Amino acid sequence: MARRKAGNGEPTQRILAVAGDLTRTGVKTGEMGVAAAQTIGYRTAMMAAALNNPIDLANPEFVRMGSEKVEAMVEATHAVAKGIGEMQQAWMTLAQGQLQAAMVMVSGLGQCRTPADLVELQRRTVTESVEAGIHAALYMVESVTALTHAGMTPAYRTVRANARRLAKQHG
Repeated sequence: MARRKAGNGEPTQRILAVAGDLTRTGVKTGEMGVAAAQTIGYRTAMMAAALNNPIDLANPEFVRMGSEKVEAMVEATHAVAKGIGEMQQAWMTLAQGQLQAAMVMVSGLGQCRTPADLVELQRRTVTESVEAGIHAALYMVESVTALTHAGMTPAYRTVRANARRLAKQHG
């Protein structure tokens, strides 16, 4: 789901990739809002016209309005459920990284013979802990970004398709 780089990919590149993904998601959200407004306008006009002729209330478009929302919701729920597993994995990566850094410290204490050895061990432990935290946090952000995109995509696709289809029919 998340386009996470294997292992310890370059943090700057990973942050830029997330920023790009979030920008695309923001643009899609705006497009979805415009398409939804168009679709609502077309469908409201169709409903108003159908009030004059009860036979027009049998228009398949009125049934479609409900069924397509259910279909998009089911697809989005499936995508989000899949993405939650990746988020849990990101949390475990964070815990594992911190645990490994602590184990470096504990295992290294027995090898310290001088104060300089202890200072070096502390430096190494802090470095590993911070790096593990950075990469785990990036993994979490990548997972959340992918989850947001996956959850929004079905609604985006449906709303945009409706706006195009109704514009062709009524435009």
